[in-house]
Amino acid sequence: MSMTDRIMRYEFGYNEQYPAMEPLFPAGANRLFCGDNLALMHQLPSECIDLIYIDPPFFTGRDFNILSEAKVGRSFSDIWDGGMLDYVLWLSIRLAEMKRLLKPNGSIYVHLDWHAVHYIKVEMDKIFGANCFQNELIWHYQTGGASKVRFSRKHDTILWYSRSPKDWKFYGERIKTPRTPKSLHRARNPLGARISQLDTEKNPNDVLILQQMNPMAKERVGYPTQKPEALLEMILLASSDEGDTIADFFCGSGTTPVVAQRLARRWLACDESKTAIDLSIERLACNGRLGIPTPDFTVEVIEFKSY
Repeated sequence: MSMTDRIMRYEFGYNEQYPAMEPLFPAGANRLFCGDNLALMHQLPSECIDLIYIDPPFFTGRDFNILSEAKVGRSFSDIWDGGMLDYVLWLSIRLAEMKRLLKPNGSIYVHLDWHAVHYIKVEMDKIFGANCFQNELIWHYQTGGASKVRFSRKHDTILWYSRSPKDWKFYGERIKTPRTPKSLHRARNPLGARISQLDTEKNPNDVLILQQMNPMAKERVGYPTQKPEALLEMILLASSDEGDTIADFFCGSGTTPVVAQRLARRWLACDESKTAIDLSIERLACNGRLGIPTPDFTVEVIEFKSY
């Protein structure tokens, strides 16, 4: 029995908007996988993905549980018996596969925090090449309480690497931010002017100030590590085009495929947690109730595991 024979497939949606595209989208539909992402990546052809975003475990040493009206239970474990060495090896093997999957002008964004980002930055320099490093994005937010024993930890880090050191997509004009009143006032002063008075927006810098979802946000589904759609929208707009293929191999509650669908990108997503996949299906189906056509997609269960 081959690996592809050991995948169970279910189809959802009704609009049949996509033609078949061998080998990545053989049924035409976008693809949601439940199972080991490394086993999935081994099956995919080289240079087939335009943009990868992943939000893997952070090496927190905790178990994470979902808390919502509909579901209560464990989502995933972020406890590593072998310590940092095991974690770095586990993620590095997957990052090497992701490099193989990226198109020559593709990019990867890896979302981490203070626990292990410095270790993974070194590994990504080895895997992708230090000359393919583009940005260390700081996502700054204001949530929770304030520490009394250290500076409060109020940011995550997102590492952006391109597949090539010379060719990648970046559209800063799509995600411009307003200039500050101070800089616009200086522009009106002939002695201090460095920009046009009409230039009221600028490309964002590498500190992204986006608030985490509040407890009453409509998009919140109770998944413990859910990220705001606005963050994924900024990344997808900046580094991909309509029709591009987006992949998220740690998709959690489905934020990446939901945003990719809204922005007219093709997508494939994977998570090992059945709870996460259930939530992703619900969110994608909910798009139809909000007036966005329910996407044609398959849910495929991977029945084998790579180590």
